[in-house]
Amino acid sequence: MLPGNTASTLLTQYLRGQQGVLEAVKLSPDDIRLTVGEKVQATVTNLLPNGRFAVLIKDQLLDLNLPRNTQPGETLDLTVLAKTPTLTFSLAQAEAKPTLAPPPNVALSKGAAMLSAVLNAATDGKTAVLQQAQPLFVGSPNSAQLAGQLAGRLAESGLFYESHQAEWVSGQRPLQTLLKEPQAQFNLAADSEQRLKSDQPLARQTTAMAADALLLNKKNDDIPPEQAMRQLVRQQVDLLEQRPLIWQGAAWPDQPLRWELELKNEGEGHSEHNLAQQQWQTKLDLTLPKLGELGVVASLQHGQFHLRFNALNADTADLLKQQQASLLERFAAAGLNVVQYQVSNEP
Repeated sequence: MLPGNTASTLLTQYLRGQQGVLEAVKLSPDDIRLTVGEKVQATVTNLLPNGRFAVLIKDQLLDLNLPRNTQPGETLDLTVLAKTPTLTFSLAQAEAKPTLAPPPNVALSKGAAMLSAVLNAATDGKTAVLQQAQPLFVGSPNSAQLAGQLAGRLAESGLFYESHQAEWVSGQRPLQTLLKEPQAQFNLAADSEQRLKSDQPLARQTTAMAADALLLNKKNDDIPPEQAMRQLVRQQVDLLEQRPLIWQGAAWPDQPLRWELELKNEGEGHSEHNLAQQQWQTKLDLTLPKLGELGVVASLQHGQFHLRFNALNADTADLLKQQQASLLERFAAAGLNVVQYQVSNEP
């Protein structure tokens, strides 16, 4: 009959073998011609009936608890760990070289191919520009509505489409606003006819709303859909790389406008404590009929604004200085604190 702890002993020896710790048996201390720390080469001769292996080391035949996947004829590199009470070796683990299967013949979808082309394209260090042809104001401009118009265009630009989808799923955003974004309109014409044949009222209603948004987009935007999507993806990648957001379009018909928005200290953390430390900077560049070329830079940090105007026309610069008090009063009436006001006249 086997002793009661035989199974436990065999299991312990097996686990130690898998860990690279090998114990030799059937040797007395006088038979050992090895020193602790010595590196030796061992040749596996055969598998023993007890599941261990016969190994030849320096013309000595030893009984070792090698890993179960060991094959007779293998050569192993061992290091002597101890001589007493049991001769013990460590096994140098060979690094396994993974075998990679040959890549299957696959074809990228149109969207994946476009994304790959955008990511692999050389950027020349320049930030992508999000262009829109539809002016902010169709009729007379309203300065009080400028901020709202810019915010609305940014929300419908598609830059935050994925987060807007999550808001729609959770019931925080209506479907109509989601369908106004470019991603919802892209490739709509290819499957609109099939969807309209559906007997489901929701599918017909969704398609109809998307079709209306697509028609509106075509009337007001002359940029080809694929080019617009490339610009959009590039801008999303740029935002992930902490580059500024640049929007270029028209304030009103025949009045170009370039708007830039950037979080200057993006890398300083996103905790609630650091939210107050964030420094936002926005910049407007436009050429006005009477004032000429004008650049406006506004920085916001700790609830305080720093304003900087640069007018190419000297008369415009003088006018901005004369109107400083009036402008500061408007900021104060809106609850905004301006701590710095600069006007320059640099080319």
